[in-house]
Amino acid sequence: MSDDDPDKALFAEAMRKVRRAAGTNRVMVARARARPASVLPARRVEAEAGPAPIGLLPQPTDQPGVLRADGVSGERLKRLAAGRPAVQQTFDLHGITRHEALELLEAGFRQAIDSRMRALCIIHGRGLHSQGRPVLKDAVYHWLREGPFAGVVLAVIPQPGSGGGACLVLLRRK
Repeated sequence: MSDDDPDKALFAEAMRKVRRAAGTNRVMVARARARPASVLPARRVEAEAGPAPIGLLPQPTDQPGVLRADGVSGERLKRLAAGRPAVQQTFDLHGITRHEALELLEAGFRQAIDSRMRALCIIHGRGLHSQGRPVLKDAVYHWLREGPFAGVVLAVIPQPGSGGGACLVLLRRK
């Protein structure tokens, strides 16, 4: 830092006593008991199954933030919003980059598929700090719709009470 930049010096002085608050490390929280992996690992599912037919991929609906594959009823979406099935794993993506978020989701979805989980929650934020459009939110929805695990995603809805900052994901049964 140079002495001839008063803004940097003022910022450094203001931040001198700032410390990380206790308990703010974000981790992936597994809420379900671990089950033996009785399904193919996700990499083999992708490689052996190939791309999923279009009807099996979640598609946008006329409702904002809702994706669903063919055959998923409105009643099924209401049950998901009501907590049936219960969320088994939560991913908190706050404070990480888009690339880190997608890597975390990929690893987490592999674990969820191997553990035969049905419902996941992804906290992506509302994008209030993004320039223009919400970066993480858009990246997460695009990844769920067209990414490597799109074929196992049955439905996605905004989590009730989240203000659009989180979504619930229903995975297909094997």
